[in-house]
Amino acid sequence: MFRLFDSHTGQPGPVTPARRGQLTTYLAGPAEEGPAGAGPDGLRAALLADLIRRVAERHHLVVIAWQQDPGAPDPEAFRLACAALNIHPAQLSARPPEPLDVQVGGEPPTAGAHWLRAAGVQAGELPGGGARPAGLAERGLDPLALRLLLLRHHHQQPAALSWDAAGGADQALRRWREQVAGWAQSPSKPMCAQYVAEFTGAFDDDLGTPAALAVLDALAGDEQIPPGSKFEAFAHFDQLLGLDLAREIGR
Repeated sequence: MFRLFDSHTGQPGPVTPARRGQLTTYLAGPAEEGPAGAGPDGLRAALLADLIRRVAERHHLVVIAWQQDPGAPDPEAFRLACAALNIHPAQLSARPPEPLDVQVGGEPPTAGAHWLRAAGVQAGELPGGGARPAGLAERGLDPLALRLLLLRHHHQQPAALSWDAAGGADQALRRWREQVAGWAQSPSKPMCAQYVAEFTGAFDDDLGTPAALAVLDALAGDEQIPPGSKFEAFAHFDQLLGLDLAREIGR
């Protein structure tokens, strides 16, 4: 089973579903943005909920994902922003369901449910729409560069954004995708067990995305690993990362 930080206790702990084989989650957006706001803090909270869903499904749990109704002023903007970041849509609910296993954001849930909140986003020189997927697209950057930027910061640490960082994330995505497309032309090989264990272990330990990305970089540069093995691993890892790393295959 995986571990998550719990704001009730102030430390990570194992996630134990109330119902066998099923995990129920609820996303309550930051109060300063309204329910599930479409701003950078709201999107980071939504990304956190999405990562929890992905990890839980890797552990063969059926995830029932709910989120607080975005309401006014523009719920469609939040939906589109989440879609641009490959964040899986959730069902809408005015209040947390019962029983509840994990809640992201909002007020403390009932006893027994895991509760965690993503640290804030420091937009820096990305004012207004710049810290949103559409703002990156307007500058010719892949909107998923914002997802990568957030993944580079642990969810308990503030995420600092800048145009330089966004450009670097965009370049990293392009480089990985080109590498994956090249590796895809080689014969398939089994994934390296050590890299897989380190990568999935990082996610299982309180969603350690910076450590997981470090594993990705190390694997890409490891000349001892066959290209076909790298391809299989990157495709496997992207089920958790959600960065569309296989996008350039066949193009």
